[in-house]
Amino acid sequence: MDAVQKDEMDRYLKHHLAIAGIKDQLFSEVALTAIYQKSDGIYRKANNLARGALIAAAVDNTSQVIPDYVKIASSEIA
Repeated sequence: MDAVQKDEMDRYLKHHLAIAGIKDQLFSEVALTAIYQKSDGIYRKANNLARGALIAAAVDNTSQVIPDYVKIASSEIA
C-alpha cells in the first residue's frame, strides 16, 4: 500500500471523527503531524495511533490530543 500525503491523512482522520459524530477537532495540528510522521503515511498505522492517542487523552480526562499522547500510543503498539 502506498503512503499518502499529510493533507490527505489530516482529511482522513477528520472524516472519521465526523462519521463518529464528533464536531470538534480533537487532534491538535501538532498531534496530526506526529500521527502522520509515526505512521509513515499508512492509514492502518494512523488509525492505530489515533485510537491509542484518544485513549491516552481520555485517561488524562482531556479532549485535546497532543503529541505526548501520540508518543504514548506509539510505544503501546510498537
